[in-house]
Amino acid sequence: MIVVGLIYMFSGDFSVNAPNWFNSYSRQADMWLNGRLDLEYNIPWLEIAMFEGRYFISFPPFPSIVMLPFVFFMGVDTPDHLIALVVSLLSLLYAYKIGEKLLDNKWYAGFLSLFLVVGTNYLHVALWGAVWYIAQNMAFLLMLIAFYYALTEKKHHAYISLFAMCAAMGTRPFNAVYLPVVLCLIYRRENIPFLQYVRKIFIYAIPALALGLFFMWLNFARFGNIFEFGHNYLPEFVYDPHGQFYAGRILSNLRRMFFDFNMTDFPLFHGFAFWVASPIFISYLVYYIINICKKRTDKKPGDIEDYLILVLPLFVLIHIVAFSFHRTLGGHQFGSRYTVDTLAAVYLGLLLIIRRLPLNDRIYINAIPMMFGMLLNFYGTIEFLQFYF
Repeated sequence: MIVVGLIYMFSGDFSVNAPNWFNSYSRQADMWLNGRLDLEYNIPWLEIAMFEGRYFISFPPFPSIVMLPFVFFMGVDTPDHLIALVVSLLSLLYAYKIGEKLLDNKWYAGFLSLFLVVGTNYLHVALWGAVWYIAQNMAFLLMLIAFYYALTEKKHHAYISLFAMCAAMGTRPFNAVYLPVVLCLIYRRENIPFLQYVRKIFIYAIPALALGLFFMWLNFARFGNIFEFGHNYLPEFVYDPHGQFYAGRILSNLRRMFFDFNMTDFPLFHGFAFWVASPIFISYLVYYIINICKKRTDKKPGDIEDYLILVLPLFVLIHIVAFSFHRTLGGHQFGSRYTVDTLAAVYLGLLLIIRRLPLNDRIYINAIPMMFGMLLNFYGTIEFLQFYF
């Protein structure tokens, strides 16, 4: 709260009560409550999809479901920055719960959850209620919820885990890359033959499938394609000869995400090295290497958790490469905004490794990258918000 309070203090007129001009989700919720799927007119400062002469909100729709009760009582001027703050506090809570569950140590869980929330680039997206940022904020929370309820002892928590996973995919679609992780964690908890598990997982997935069917119906009703959320019909992609995603961008975008260190020329576009903006990646890599070296002398047969530890970096890398197809890498931002979507999985992988190692106070050496990440993102977020407020 001290960090958040200082950001509010130094970020111009930004506050929980500041107006949000980029309130696409509230506008979409208002459209639904009025019995329509399209906007009455174009709003030039929002990313509006134009399809067959009609105007649509182009973002994956789950956050509009969250906004429905707020819009019902308050209209489209919803308190988006306050909602973003609450989501970020819930993210801290679930990060702590995952840490406590895996490490069985409240102090280590508190420290590492703070590392994730205030010591990474997540801090940059955690407070602003604009459509791009609140989507990532909600997806971050939903991924943590999905992981947590796949880790608990209660089997019926699989309903919550899979629903949260589907909601995260309906907010940031590339999060689908982590669905196998959630399924593996649930499979380990079920501890039944695989064919029985397959039958049971379809029962657990009923609420998630219902939500997914809503997403597909909404896409088909608007764009005639169950997989089209609308971004392909934004003018910037319609008039780009390569469209929204193009393989020819991969190398240049990966270079930016790994080796661009321009952190001071404001305003910043396309972002810079993700592992600098979120130094938890460095901690993760170090612990991963330590675990690999330790495993060379450990001949015990592995379980599902061992395999997850081994392959989680592959899922994260696939996620990052998927971003590299994109035209903008997130536009105006500080840090590497898209890669914030990978942080929940990185945190899970880090905790799974740490619990295999001797737990002692050497864990607090991570305070060095944590403080660097916090100060860097504190500085960049203030500069960014002053631009808008």
